[in-house]
Amino acid sequence: MLTFVTTLAVVTATASVSSIQAADNCGGVAERPPTAEIQVISYNDVYEIKNYDAGDGILVGGPSHVVPLTKTLRKKYENSLVLFAGDTMSPSLWSSYFKGLHMIDAHNAIGVDFACLGNHEFDFGIDAFLNVSAKSKFPWLNANAYEIATDKLLRGTIPNAVKTFSSPTMGSFKVGFFGVMYDMQDSSKGMKWTDPIVAAKEQVKYLRTVEKVDFVIALTHQFLEDDNKFSQEVAGVDMIYGGHDHSAMLQTQFGTPYLKADLD
Repeated sequence: MLTFVTTLAVVTATASVSSIQAADNCGGVAERPPTAEIQVISYNDVYEIKNYDAGDGILVGGPSHVVPLTKTLRKKYENSLVLFAGDTMSPSLWSSYFKGLHMIDAHNAIGVDFACLGNHEFDFGIDAFLNVSAKSKFPWLNANAYEIATDKLLRGTIPNAVKTFSSPTMGSFKVGFFGVMYDMQDSSKGMKWTDPIVAAKEQVKYLRTVEKVDFVIALTHQFLEDDNKFSQEVAGVDMIYGGHDHSAMLQTQFGTPYLKADLD
């Protein structure tokens, strides 16, 4: 279960990624306005509780090594977040029996703050997701997945969220979040999806103009080429945490930076 720890530097109304994991900042730093840091743990595409070798030949549960990490992060840094970028209900040996509920205790223990939907959240139908959502101690962010029967956003989800932080340098500052996923084009699931880029632009406008947030984080679950397009076409997003490709990657060469972990 690969996770990333990101340090985000927030400036009022603008932001930049200051470091990714243990990356060194070797260049000179120009004088800039006061900033505040947010420490972020992100992961995605976790379908089962896999054992892994702790280094001494003893196999331990996968999420169990993330729980101490998140607890340490919370204790050390007042401004911290845990984000999950979708896909957890299946597939796995246990999913056919538990219909995704087997993973939620792990996510709750890890301390997820916000999650977005992935395509596998629909493997067992809407009612199964509602059971998972009800058990989740965190909100599922969804701005573009609608139930066909009601033409409303999927129950058990919200389009966006705002979290207020504080720092000695900036005082109080607000971070906005939203989630989108790709169009599955599968009405058999009782769902339909709007264009994630159009939905994202609407969320950014709301968060920037109504909520007046200082920083916007997008959670996405879509293919690499979609995130490439998203990062260049959706203005006003400061960082993207994505999933779906099952490959770890960091993009900082164009548009909005995005980060994806692999799987499990």
